[in-house]
Amino acid sequence: MRVAAFKRWQRFAALVKHALHFFLASFLIGAMMLSLAACSGSTKKIESPADFEGAKISVQTATSAHESIQDMQDEGMNINVLPYEKVTQCFDDLALGRVDAVYVDSVVAGYYLAEDDTKYQKTWTSETGEPIGVCLKKGNDDLKELIEGAIDTLYYDSTMAQLSEKHFGSAADVDGVRNVTEKPVLDLSKLKTLKDGTLTVGVEVGYPPMEYTDDAGLEYQGFDIDFAKALGEVLGVDVEFVNTAWDGIFAGLDKEQYDVIISSVSITPERQAAYDLTEPYVSNQLVIVTLK
Repeated sequence: MRVAAFKRWQRFAALVKHALHFFLASFLIGAMMLSLAACSGSTKKIESPADFEGAKISVQTATSAHESIQDMQDEGMNINVLPYEKVTQCFDDLALGRVDAVYVDSVVAGYYLAEDDTKYQKTWTSETGEPIGVCLKKGNDDLKELIEGAIDTLYYDSTMAQLSEKHFGSAADVDGVRNVTEKPVLDLSKLKTLKDGTLTVGVEVGYPPMEYTDDAGLEYQGFDIDFAKALGEVLGVDVEFVNTAWDGIFAGLDKEQYDVIISSVSITPERQAAYDLTEPYVSNQLVIVTLK
């Protein structure tokens, strides 16, 4: 009787073992299928915004690309838009095949293409550029004049081209923005800032390659950061950055928490009505980036 019971137990254990193996194999196959589906989900060819119909497109929120794609939706285009607060999330989704393309600023695209041109490709660029300027509180005419002269100086001595090549991979975004043939003469006796000897700059850190932190999260870096520091060198002052969320950055300028905003501020009629903006120091176009 004990032998019979033991044999029944052996048969039961064998059945359980086979059932577990079957369950585990099914689970692994399912996981592999999901992974393959995620990685191969991007199949639609995107060569222009006209191809956005029915596509999955990721954008960073509160950017020109986001506004542009919302306009397309308002006009009736059926676009599956995946908006993210951080542009890094957009490119993460593209790398995993979760979206068909990233709709983004040319300066950002240049950063990612320079980082890995074997993975990404630019398939479309807008014909017109979006001007970006330094933003000041209205009435600060002397500081605006000096900053304009300092920007011209940085164009004259090729600093702007060097910064563009460093952060965007080429000088395309500054080529032709300003044509400076003579070195400006600055009257630094007119310089007045909130803190003597310091230019205080409002930025929203978290938008590579314009303004972001190093891998340790301790040091600010990016095109706008280097640009602001270069302005400080021309003006003979230190530069202090105030990291501020975008939705409050203009209010901070109104409250005189900083002298200027240097944080990829697009020059628009609405902003020009409320603030003083310099002539452009960089031109930014919209582009489409896909996997190769």
